[in-house]
Amino acid sequence: MDIQEQLELKREERKKLLDEATKLLEADDIEGAKEKRDEVKKIDNEIAELEKQLEEQNKQQEQVDIKENQKEEVESRMEKRDIERFETPGSVTPEEVRAFENYLETRDIAGGNLTTESGFVVIPEEVITDILKLKNQEFNLDQFVTVKDVKNNSGKYPVVRQSQVAALPQVEELAANPELAVKPFFLLAYDIKTHRGYFKISRESIEDSKVDVLNELKEWMAKTIAATRNAGIVNVLKNGGPGEDGENTQIPSQTATSVDDIKNAINLNIMPNYEHNVAIMSQSAWATIDNLKDSDGRYLVQEDIKESSAKRLLGAKVVVLPDEMLGADGANTLVIGNLKDAIVLFNRSQYQAGWTDYMHFGECLMVAVRQDVRLLDHKAAMVLNLDLGATTDTTTETTPQA
Repeated sequence: MDIQEQLELKREERKKLLDEATKLLEADDIEGAKEKRDEVKKIDNEIAELEKQLEEQNKQQEQVDIKENQKEEVESRMEKRDIERFETPGSVTPEEVRAFENYLETRDIAGGNLTTESGFVVIPEEVITDILKLKNQEFNLDQFVTVKDVKNNSGKYPVVRQSQVAALPQVEELAANPELAVKPFFLLAYDIKTHRGYFKISRESIEDSKVDVLNELKEWMAKTIAATRNAGIVNVLKNGGPGEDGENTQIPSQTATSVDDIKNAINLNIMPNYEHNVAIMSQSAWATIDNLKDSDGRYLVQEDIKESSAKRLLGAKVVVLPDEMLGADGANTLVIGNLKDAIVLFNRSQYQAGWTDYMHFGECLMVAVRQDVRLLDHKAAMVLNLDLGATTDTTTETTPQA
């Protein structure tokens, strides 16, 4: 049996163990589920070793293939691959990217390889793609909410209610169809706002340092984009915003003074949608909740069976933010629920960079982000303000969910 066949068998075995762990978890057999999880970890190590062996085998075979071919044929194939990569319809040529890099250092736009708009140099699409990849490596909240790309600066977006689905009423034969009490969708208005700013770099800093200016620019722009989106989402989580009819609507909030308050608030108000439910909390709130135990001495927060590095609070995936990210009054804040149903981010972003400050022998770099964040369904989540005080050691009977 070759390595590939062994690897496929191990993956099938892993999938079977995960299914068994899930069934045990649904049956509240936590210990049995943990045993299956340990078996999965062992299989993961075996799979990693087989994948390493397979990679080495493939490398050896690749070296043999290269030696069997003429050097000219290899270079021709690589050249053809590069041409196909950069000459597909709508793609950016290598000359455009190199011209943009050169422009950052020399401000020379000769050659016609750069596009200008309103006196600014437009960042080539290839560079923008790199920026978005960098942004995804930063921590951002837009992965938990619904993101919609829009083409207008304002408008209305049809929204289907996922949390309000009613059964059809019984109707007598040939009777008129009754109108359903719950409307299946509504129109949610959005109004795009522009967030922008710039910073100035002296020519001395550029010329006298060995810093890669292009990479520094990409990193700064990426973090700015992520921070802008995070701020918009946090603002709606804490302060609400215009809802279905334009009135200001807020996510319901409660104050929890005990473990039972936390359990009741979650169990009675949050739909048990374990796929998308998340528990977003500050570091201070996490430090408190992570120490809570039930009457049997088991921690309220459990490990995720399918993702060993993750934690779950009563079925919801735990996401911990810095205290300052939730604001001065957010040190003991817990937001829990299905944020994909609760919040929508309307995205219409444009990025431009311009260097124009001749009088100060400097270069000005600018970024602009256009977006709007709205409350989609205020019933899909809730805010818990923790005020446990001396009750942080309180224990209560519960069945932890991993």
